[in-house]
Amino acid sequence: RVDDAVGDALPPSSQAKSVWLGQRPTGGQPKTMREIFESMEAFSPADGSLQGGGEGAGAAHPGGQQQVAQERQQMQRQVQVSLILKDYPSLMEGLRRWVLHPSDHAVGEFTFAEPPASPGMMRFSAHLVLFLRFLGIVDGQSGNQETELAGSPNEFSEHQDLVNKILQVYIIHLMDTEQHDLIPVYAAHLRDTSLDLTYMIFLDEMMKYSLIEQQKCYSLACRYLGESVPRLVCKYAAKTMQEGRGSIEDGAEHRANACLWLCYEETMYHSALTHTLALCRDFALGGRKCYEAASTLLLQVLPDNFWKWLAALKFEASHADVNRMDMYENDTRDFLSAAQELEDWRDWYDFQDALRKWKGLHQVMVQQQVKPGSPSVSSPTRAESIQSTGEKLIDHALRLLTRQWLQMPEDAAADGHFPIPPAVVRLTCQPVHKPAGQEGIGFTAAEPAGTFNPEALESALQRQLLAPSSASTGGQHQPPPPTYVARVAGLVETDRVEISVQKAETGAPSSLEALEQVAYAVGWAIKGNLSQDLQDIGLNVQHLDCGESQTMCRMICRQVCLSKLVLQCIYVRHVLSSLPGGAASKKGHNLVETVVETRAGGDTATATPDSVASTKLRLTQYLTPFQCQELVLMEREATINELDNSDKE
Repeated sequence: RVDDAVGDALPPSSQAKSVWLGQRPTGGQPKTMREIFESMEAFSPADGSLQGGGEGAGAAHPGGQQQVAQERQQMQRQVQVSLILKDYPSLMEGLRRWVLHPSDHAVGEFTFAEPPASPGMMRFSAHLVLFLRFLGIVDGQSGNQETELAGSPNEFSEHQDLVNKILQVYIIHLMDTEQHDLIPVYAAHLRDTSLDLTYMIFLDEMMKYSLIEQQKCYSLACRYLGESVPRLVCKYAAKTMQEGRGSIEDGAEHRANACLWLCYEETMYHSALTHTLALCRDFALGGRKCYEAASTLLLQVLPDNFWKWLAALKFEASHADVNRMDMYENDTRDFLSAAQELEDWRDWYDFQDALRKWKGLHQVMVQQQVKPGSPSVSSPTRAESIQSTGEKLIDHALRLLTRQWLQMPEDAAADGHFPIPPAVVRLTCQPVHKPAGQEGIGFTAAEPAGTFNPEALESALQRQLLAPSSASTGGQHQPPPPTYVARVAGLVETDRVEISVQKAETGAPSSLEALEQVAYAVGWAIKGNLSQDLQDIGLNVQHLDCGESQTMCRMICRQVCLSKLVLQCIYVRHVLSSLPGGAASKKGHNLVETVVETRAGGDTATATPDSVASTKLRLTQYLTPFQCQELVLMEREATINELDNSDKE
C-alpha cells in the first residue's frame, strides 16, 4: 500500500514513477515476510557479499550465493521474530547493523559513509521505520523516560536518530539513481537538522540538471515540505555564496546560478534581491570571471518577472507619503536604497560587459594588423566601429564617475532617523599577485600568492586605521584612539584568509568619517599596495559581510570600483588615441582633470571634510600610488599619440 500511495502521488510523466514501480517484484505482491526478502535479492549487487546476491553473485563467487541466502534468512527470521514478539528494540538494532555503516551506529549526525545494505533492503527498511513511527512504536520504545513523560517524541532519541539515518541512506540512494521526484516524499519525514544537511546536498546535485528539472524539483518540494522550502533555498544560496568551491574565480558561475532557487516564486523575491546585492558586491571585488558571473546573474538568472516586481514596488514606494513615520518602521527606505543599489550595479556591470566585448574586438584588429598580407589590416569600418563604441564607453564611465554611484541619499547624514551603528566587517579572501599596470585592461587575479604573512597585512591595516583623519589640525594634538581595530587570520586547510574589522572598546563613537576610514583601509588592502611589504599583493574576495551596515558595504565597493573605473576609462582613451588612419579620437582628453577635481554637489557620504567645504570630490583619494602612476603614464602615452596624429595631419 505504501508503494501504491507513493506511485499514485507521482505525476504520470515522471521518470521516477516508472523507476519506482519497476523496483517492485514481478511475481506479484509479496504476501509473507519470506517473499519480501526473496524479492529484495533481485536488487542486490552481484558481489557475493552482505550487500547483495543474485544469480550473478553465485556464479562469480562460489559459495557466495549460499552465504547471502543464509544471511538473508537470518535477517528474515530476526525481523519476523521481533515483530511477532513485539521486541522492537531488537528489531531497530538489527536494522542499524544491516543498513548503516559502522561509523553511523552511534547517535549523531549522518556521516554519508557507504552503507552495507542493498537498494531493496534500504527501501524496505525506510518503509518499515516509517510504519513503526506512524504507529507510535518507535517513540514508545525509545527507552527515553523523559520523552514518555513529556508526551511527545524526542527527535534526538536513539531510535528517532536511527529512523532519520535510514531515511537519509535511502534518500542518497534516490539521488544516485536520479529518482528526484521521490526525494521530497521521504525528506518530509526528516528532522530539521537532518533535512537541512541532506537537502543542501540535493539542491547542489540538482544544479547539474536543466531548468525544467529544477523547477519541477522546487514544485514537489513545496508540495511535501511546505514552509520549510523558503528556509532551505535561502540557506543553500547563502552557503554557496560563503563557501568557495575550488578557486574563487572558478566558483563564481556556480554561486551566481544558485540564486535561481530564490526566483521561482514572488514571495521569495525579497530574499533574491538581498542575495543578488551581496553577490554583486562580492563579484565586483573579484577578477574577470567574477565579472562574467555577475553578468550571467543579472541578465540570465534573474527572470523578467523579478525586474517587473522590483519596478512596481519601487514606483509604489517612491510615491508614498514621505511625512509618514511608517516609512522608517516598515523599512520602505531600506527597500528603496536596495532597489537603487541594484540599479547602480546593473549599470556598472553593463559597462563592464560592453568594455569586455570592445576589448575583444580591438584585440582581433591588432592581431590582424600584425599578420603579413592580411586583407583587413587597414579596415576603416572596423576602426570606426571601435572608435564609436570606445567614445560611448568613455561617456558611460564619466557618467558613473561624476554621479553619486553607490552612495547614500544626500539627506542621510542629517536625517535623525538614520543612525550610524558600529560596523563589523568580515572579509573572506585569497591573497594574489597584483602587479601594477594591469588594472586598466582588467586584472584577472589568476596567480595566488605562494608565501603570504597574515601578520604583515594585519599590521598594515592597523597602521592605516591609526592614521589621523584629515580633520586633525596638523599634528598639534595627539591623534585620538582608533575607532576600529583589524584582525587577520588564515583559514585552516585553505589558501584564504579572513579579515575582521570591528569597533574598538575605547574608540570614539561611530561616524560616517570613521566608516570611510575603514573602507579606505580595506579597499587599499584589496587593491594592493597597502604597505611596502605588500606592494605586489592584493586580495581576491570570496565574500564581504558587513552585517546590517549596508553603508559600509557600499563604501568598500566604491573604494575598489571607482579606481578600477578610472583606469579602465584612461585605457579606452589610450586605445582611441592610437587607432590607425583617421579613426583616432581625442575623446576623454580632460579625464585627468575630471579625476583630480570633480564637482559632487554636496556629496557628504564619502567626501573628506576639506572636500565637503569646497563642495568638490577628489577621485584621486580612491587611487593607490601605483594606480596614480598607471593613470599618469597612460595619459602621457595618449597625449603623445594625439600629438603624432596632429603632425601627420
